[in-house]
Amino acid sequence: MCYRWVRLGILFCTLLLAIGRAEPVDVLLAAASDAELRPLLARLGTPQAEAIAVWQFWHGTIAGRHVVVARTEGDPLNAVAAVTLGIRHFGPRLVLTFGTARAHDPALRPGDVVASERFSAFDGMETAVAAVGKGSAPLAWDRLPHALATAGEREVPAPFFPADAGALGVALHLALPPGRVVAGVLGSASQVNREADRIAWLHEKWGTSCEDGESAHIAGCAQLLGVPAFGVRVIDGKEGDAAAVVLKFLEAWQ
Repeated sequence: MCYRWVRLGILFCTLLLAIGRAEPVDVLLAAASDAELRPLLARLGTPQAEAIAVWQFWHGTIAGRHVVVARTEGDPLNAVAAVTLGIRHFGPRLVLTFGTARAHDPALRPGDVVASERFSAFDGMETAVAAVGKGSAPLAWDRLPHALATAGEREVPAPFFPADAGALGVALHLALPPGRVVAGVLGSASQVNREADRIAWLHEKWGTSCEDGESAHIAGCAQLLGVPAFGVRVIDGKEGDAAAVVLKFLEAWQ
């Protein structure tokens, strides 16, 4: 009799979990602000809004894909929280982060679209020992990669996070005048870097093509939760530029 009640309890808990979890979606689309999300929300078929904790999500269809749109606020901590909730609740096949960025690679020009070959969270730094009064030498600092948890409770330093190769292949074949689509490393940190020497140092040390506030942290979060990630960033883009790229991507992506 006791065994029977245990089985019924397990079944009841399983049903509660199933009821609380939405059907899996094709893509979780993540961007920092309403301005970046607005063109996608305008194209969302059968839209539904859903609040989870303090985060707002919109789900529906675009180009025949079942998508969820999430506002991440442009900060690594907020972005990871929003994407974690989005992954756990909606079960996407792909996480796509998009928006604008500032160039680190001097070959990039305004309007160019950087499609993620990989991601780099460049906010970790390690300094040499220096006594009081000896000053600081930021260009002599070394990188300190994030240590990701793995099976067996081992932490593995990860200077780069992978991007979905299939999504990259689709993005590189998009026709996007007047800019061009190039494969690169999307870098992110809660920083705004405008010093030319520091930008060159970040580009050399971390291999970054550009910088934004959240893309690499979103990719690292997705990796930890076992979901492929991809990102597109428009260099010095205007409102709506990145959303236009995403719409073309969704039309071409299988």
